[in-house]
Amino acid sequence: MLSIYHEFPDHPAVQGALAQDEVQFHFMVAAVPQKKLVNDPYAEDKVVIHSMLMPGVALRMLPDGDFVAGVVNVEYLQLFHTENKRTLWDPREVSDMEPFKVYRARGSYFYSEIRQEPYVTVWELLEPLPDPEMEELAERAAEPVIVDTSIGQMVFDRSTNSFNGRSEELGVDLGIYYEGERILLADEGGLSKKFKSALGFVNNVLSQEYLDNARRLGAEKALPTANRWRHEVADAEGRATPAPKLEVDDVYAKLTPTAVIVPHRGNILVEFDDGYMFGGHPLTVKTKRDGTPTSIDL
Repeated sequence: MLSIYHEFPDHPAVQGALAQDEVQFHFMVAAVPQKKLVNDPYAEDKVVIHSMLMPGVALRMLPDGDFVAGVVNVEYLQLFHTENKRTLWDPREVSDMEPFKVYRARGSYFYSEIRQEPYVTVWELLEPLPDPEMEELAERAAEPVIVDTSIGQMVFDRSTNSFNGRSEELGVDLGIYYEGERILLADEGGLSKKFKSALGFVNNVLSQEYLDNARRLGAEKALPTANRWRHEVADAEGRATPAPKLEVDDVYAKLTPTAVIVPHRGNILVEFDDGYMFGGHPLTVKTKRDGTPTSIDL
């Protein structure tokens, strides 16, 4: 058993996990969690255990279940230990795992009819059995998947299911998301066809003019909210209150584009830093794929 099960046998999260029917399975993940220490100035000293998810890419129920390649939700228990206003995020042995390696586990299985995705919970890691099909996929999945765009090459991140890149010229991060059921592999090709709409947007629409138009709509739509918040913001920044009424150009000057998110289908999202007009909450402008800005989320 993983150490967290031994050390906290009476914890509700541990008991809840072990209450499920026991199974064994092979699985493979695209990324593993790492131990980290974060500042938590308002937290009290405590120990908490939560169920967390790793992005799985393959699963086989043992001894002779079907091979599943695609989205697999791999659950594990993680310890959060807060002491002296700092919290240790501790996945224990799970952080020693490696991406794109075949593992065998004892744990539980659940299939979500709502999400149409399998979930497995890892109780114990065991020596894997021979599984040529999964071992072959591990080698193929480890190869980077890359698309060429007008801002340069973008590499697929399996932990987020997105191609990620950055336009230094425009000063924004860019993400193209994949929502298909099949695992994306470099040796299968056809990426330009699979992502025709997204690549068309990046290569032909994304520009300084596009960002400026989104920024202008964001300023116009956010102006009423900015005026409602202006006195609180001025007070927090040590400026005189009541603060003068803001105009569209004042809001426009505060907004800074930081990221462009391209879903597999539907509206493009442009995220803006708010310049602390809204207490540090980002503003998102939705646009059509032809570049026309339509609405905001704040």
